[in-house]
Amino acid sequence: MRRLTVLHSLRALLPAICLALLLAPSLSRGEEEADVTELFSAFQEQLSSVSRVPKPLSQTAENVTVITAADIRALNAQTLTDVLDTVSGIQLEHNGGPGVPPFTFLHSSDFRHVQVLFDGVAITSLGSNFSDVSSIPAQIIERIEIIKGPSATSGGQALGGVINVITKTPSSRVLGGSATASIGESTTADTRAELSGSSGKLGYYLSGGYLGSNGLLPGRQAYTNQVYAKLVYDLPDQGQLWSTFGYNRADYGLRYVPQADLNQTMESKSWMASLGYRQHLNSRLELELTGRHFFLNPRSSYTNISDGLAWQPVQNGVDEDEVNGVSAKLIWRGDNNLLVAGSDYNHLESYSNSPDGGTTYAPYRRKADRWCLYLNDTITVGPLSFNPGVRLDHTQTAGDNFSSFLGATWQLTDSMLLRAYTGLGHGLPELSVDDTAALAKIWTTHIGAESSAVPYLWVKGSLFRNETWNVVDSLNLDSTIPERRVALGAELEVRTKPVFNTSLSAGYTFTDTIRSGDSSQVTPDTARNTLQVALRYNDKIFRGWLNGRHIFWNSPPDYNAKDGGLIWDLHLGATLLKREDTSLELFFSGHNLFNSPYYYRDYFPTTGRWFDGGLRVNF
Repeated sequence: MRRLTVLHSLRALLPAICLALLLAPSLSRGEEEADVTELFSAFQEQLSSVSRVPKPLSQTAENVTVITAADIRALNAQTLTDVLDTVSGIQLEHNGGPGVPPFTFLHSSDFRHVQVLFDGVAITSLGSNFSDVSSIPAQIIERIEIIKGPSATSGGQALGGVINVITKTPSSRVLGGSATASIGESTTADTRAELSGSSGKLGYYLSGGYLGSNGLLPGRQAYTNQVYAKLVYDLPDQGQLWSTFGYNRADYGLRYVPQADLNQTMESKSWMASLGYRQHLNSRLELELTGRHFFLNPRSSYTNISDGLAWQPVQNGVDEDEVNGVSAKLIWRGDNNLLVAGSDYNHLESYSNSPDGGTTYAPYRRKADRWCLYLNDTITVGPLSFNPGVRLDHTQTAGDNFSSFLGATWQLTDSMLLRAYTGLGHGLPELSVDDTAALAKIWTTHIGAESSAVPYLWVKGSLFRNETWNVVDSLNLDSTIPERRVALGAELEVRTKPVFNTSLSAGYTFTDTIRSGDSSQVTPDTARNTLQVALRYNDKIFRGWLNGRHIFWNSPPDYNAKDGGLIWDLHLGATLLKREDTSLELFFSGHNLFNSPYYYRDYFPTTGRWFDGGLRVNF
């Protein structure tokens, strides 16, 4: 056991040594490369997901990745799934092709512990803590802010991290928009349209689309319709009113397992809505009030592949989740600090008759009222920034919990930033008939650095340690048996400055998760190695993105996994006939170019090589 523990620590330490060697030049270069620093000023960007108020990334202690609308367009992405497939530290377990929901893991944490926010609304199943990232169309996304690791400020089930999706804002023109259509193999079609503009103080953004496929794999068909709307009204004294609405209707094949003669299909409909008000009370104090609603209604059907009759012993399942909530927060902007105090309240209702997972209970309906109080601060002293915070949660079903955290950043030079963060957080059990599960808790520690001191090169690295207990997930479904785990990991990302409009990037994440009781390794669903590599070209007319990814799932032998080599995707595009605000774009994508078999379990094989292409008219 002692030897295993030492090896466990060394595996996380070796990337740290490499990271230190890469970042060492920044200590001697000082401010000589100001031009390069400006090119890689990612940590000067604004974000909102971490501290609940926009602030520079240079004052953010957590490990955060930001994806922009330009990145999303370059990928020819159809849904959020396509974008997350290219992000270092994220692992997706695919269940099929376009429109079929995958399982989303962050730094090898269970999918139940990843919080997905859509315009500030959690799109999470109350009965399973599953978030469907395929339900969010890529076209409507302005930016994605990903917190890698636990976030005490977000709460909820954010033991693994947070994916915060921020949608597009209304255009300043009276009328603008785009129309997109693409076609691919197995009649895979994606058609979308969007309108955006402003008239006086009122702004609007409207989008609608259809994504469908007859199935790139047997039994993995998907047909999805989506609508989204946002209205923004500017008030005097920098005030604002806004509202959003999103609707999704999907029919897809979820499991097709010849070994078990099982064909599972699902019909799902969901919608979300939010209403917000923001007003400056004086030059330093700001008030924000929001209300939200989320509804989810998936219906599962289980049949035999052989004869189409009901698959025994599982009956068809119907789930229905509804969340209504309100939030209030005050923001104080001082000369050297940014203070946020607020409260969230959510009323939850969940109904299920689904016996999935082997349970034998009758249909049930559960309700819960949950609220929290939080206080976050950002204190700036010269090049140093400190991020203390506390949070109190009342869960009703799993008791109360107090969380606290402390982070710090140090802008050592104009081209180098250091980060450190530690905190206690928690997750929430599923809202189900069983209330015996204890509140899952975590102690996280993270240190990292970001540098552009080496000419033409941007480097970001981090080391993390996550200790969790009272864990209930896909590996430990028995809530009466508490389990304690320790995950040690490291992440390294590099990106080059464009030369002749061409740039390279790569990211590697290593995670080793063991049970603290006997030092045994946690498998499956805890990927040990994740690699992303990319070659990008963009000359403002032609663009290309060649992306390769590899995930070593460390699956047990009876899973018959295939995870050798990389999956390569190619995305091409051209902007033609550009006239001021109008243009014509042509795009083409090749997926899994080398037809690699790649999956964590033989029940869920990866799609083979396939192609699609289309055009977009911007006006």
